[in-house]
Amino acid sequence: MRVVVTDHDFADLSIERDVLADHEVVCPTDAVGAPVEPGDLAGADAVLNLRTDLDAGHVEAMADSCRVIARYGIGVDNVDTDAATAAGIPVTNVPDYCLEEVSVHAITLALALLRGVKRYDASVAAGEWEREAAAPLHRLSETTIGIVGYGAIGREVGRRAAALGADVVASDPFLEPADVADEPAELVAFEEVLDRAAAVSVHSPLTPETRGMFGADAFARMRDDAVLVNVARGPIVDDDALHEALEAGEVAGAGLDVFPEEPPAADHPLRGHPRVIATPHVAWYSEEANDQRRRTAAGIVRAALAGEEVENVVNEA
Repeated sequence: MRVVVTDHDFADLSIERDVLADHEVVCPTDAVGAPVEPGDLAGADAVLNLRTDLDAGHVEAMADSCRVIARYGIGVDNVDTDAATAAGIPVTNVPDYCLEEVSVHAITLALALLRGVKRYDASVAAGEWEREAAAPLHRLSETTIGIVGYGAIGREVGRRAAALGADVVASDPFLEPADVADEPAELVAFEEVLDRAAAVSVHSPLTPETRGMFGADAFARMRDDAVLVNVARGPIVDDDALHEALEAGEVAGAGLDVFPEEPPAADHPLRGHPRVIATPHVAWYSEEANDQRRRTAAGIVRAALAGEEVENVVNEA
């Protein structure tokens, strides 16, 4: 059978071809997110997708043949799941491949901001040797870390923050206090997270409700000495509003692994900002995580093509 990989940034497709040894594995492009025409997917028995936006037209082109659309990742916001459901095509993800990596990256950004690492580094590079370059700083054990979206990754962040001695508050509209009774976080309203936290870490999925959730109102409500960390999805944060809040002193800093448009433009005001630490959408990355997501997604495709039960289905197909 024919498996189409829409796009990838791997050295080759050896893992996919190893897992799917009995099938043909092809890719119309070797560039991440490069345009894929609906015709490229016509007749595909399965699709492996990284960052290509698969809209209703793509789904229609493969509707008569495709048994599964498997994403190489957690989020499926670049797949028209409604169209896939209507066509009877299950859409799957890999929900647990990078829990360690993303949670560690979030904590790393939060700690770097809370300890003034970038400002101290810039000060030393400029020939200075001054405590005041990033003062005042405070003990982590007297700091509250806020987590917005207390799913699998959010919980890993909460556990790591608590292990380092911080108090943890979290908000999640889908949870009740009893759901986190065994967790170190106190479940509170979103607004209370903004009121209390010295570092707010975002772990919500991108939905119509969360798009732009961190805008002018949220930044005005956050503590003036608080920092924001986003390792989830770029459009959850209004980056223009964040820049204005940084300039106005409404927030103290930001650690961003994701942007609404990636990569951000060379003249983007948050790129190189003295109180922003930015990384290129790599919170998920380790060699081990990359291997795991590829093998898991390919294994899901193999099961679907064999008529076996398909795991990690996110729609109702």
